[in-house]
Amino acid sequence: MFACCMKHIIIDILSPMWCKGIFVSCTIIPLLLLVLKKQNESAHKSFMKITAVLALLIWVFSVLYEIYNNIWTIQDSLPLHVSWVSFLILILFLWKPKQWMFEWSVFIGIPSGFHAVITPELPMGDSNWLVFYYYFSHIFLLLIPLYLIRIRGYKVRKFAWLNSYFYVQILVFINLPLNFIINSNYLFLREPPLAKNPFLIGDWPWYILVIECALFLHVLLLSFLFPSTKRIK
Repeated sequence: MFACCMKHIIIDILSPMWCKGIFVSCTIIPLLLLVLKKQNESAHKSFMKITAVLALLIWVFSVLYEIYNNIWTIQDSLPLHVSWVSFLILILFLWKPKQWMFEWSVFIGIPSGFHAVITPELPMGDSNWLVFYYYFSHIFLLLIPLYLIRIRGYKVRKFAWLNSYFYVQILVFINLPLNFIINSNYLFLREPPLAKNPFLIGDWPWYILVIECALFLHVLLLSFLFPSTKRIK
């Protein structure tokens, strides 16, 4: 066990807050997809740029909020978890699209967003802003890839699922030693998350192997759901 600077807040499954989060997620995503489906090309380009700027501003404000409230820590606040890396990659994609960024958002961002919404764990506290930021960022990981696939018609390349899986291993390679250097738990490589998830099996380091296998299966499943054909130049 190691001492963490911030006490993580777990939102229990079926609790009132959990139900609100699920309701909001399941309402906003299809509603926005329905609205966006009826827009013209100019509106889509504007949506992508405006959303990128909005998401970036929200991220910057959240960092400043943590600093102002003395809750920013090097152990918890660096954007090194898969979901936060995916969030920043999507912001960059919306502003200047790249094929690998899109593929990462599909194969890594979607599973990250899904599990974060289903088994929420708030790393910095449960103030109104932090709860909003948590759900905004993870709904963002679900909404944007679905928008790009279903409405914009973007397709992944052959074996992009495998490449994306290997890209995550770069994060593992960076975070595993870093966690021991700065006494952190990025990617949950030093201790499992507190949130109850069926893929959290065993103690360290065996639960990491289970998570790796689960991620591989998630990515493989998504490769069947979203067949490959190159779309972004």
